[in-house]
Amino acid sequence: MNTVQKVLGLSLVMALAGCATQPQEYAQSHPKFDLKTFFNGPLMAQGVFENRSGKVVNRFVVRMMGSWQGNQGTLVENFTYFDAAGKKTYQQRVWHLTETSAHHFVGSAEGSAGDVKKASGDAFGFALHWSYDVRQPVGKSFYNLHANDWMYMITPDTVMDHTDVTWYGLHAGNIFLEMHKLPDTAANREKVAVIK
Repeated sequence: MNTVQKVLGLSLVMALAGCATQPQEYAQSHPKFDLKTFFNGPLMAQGVFENRSGKVVNRFVVRMMGSWQGNQGTLVENFTYFDAAGKKTYQQRVWHLTETSAHHFVGSAEGSAGDVKKASGDAFGFALHWSYDVRQPVGKSFYNLHANDWMYMITPDTVMDHTDVTWYGLHAGNIFLEMHKLPDTAANREKVAVIK
């Protein structure tokens, strides 16, 4: 490779790196995505996981319950997964969240749906960006995956989520998820507390 090719290659890499969207670009957008407000009380979500070739290999429903004390929050996620034949499996993950500033959050999680040692996120305008590594169970094995997770508030009660999943830097698949905040009633709290 000659010098010109090296320079052009480096320029292309730098240009692509510079194209990555930053959460701050959404700072003036509305509605404002407040993590402590949206993930407080009962929520329901449904989504799919598609592998790196674009084939949907898993569908799932998530029943969630969030609660906050000051800047400390807990989010319990109860997953029901459906394979191609309709067979169901169940997993749970519990998040521990901390608001460290007006726009920044950190967290960790544990459970049968995968452990997260440290997550870091920023919320500006209608967007929230999370980045974390998860020890993901797949059958009897575990995979160390990285999640680049973007959430977009459509209305105060609806959020769309897209997560790019990588494995040692290689694209492993995408998660598409739609979340709905439910009225905080005893019936809805009972509904989201059920794993099965």
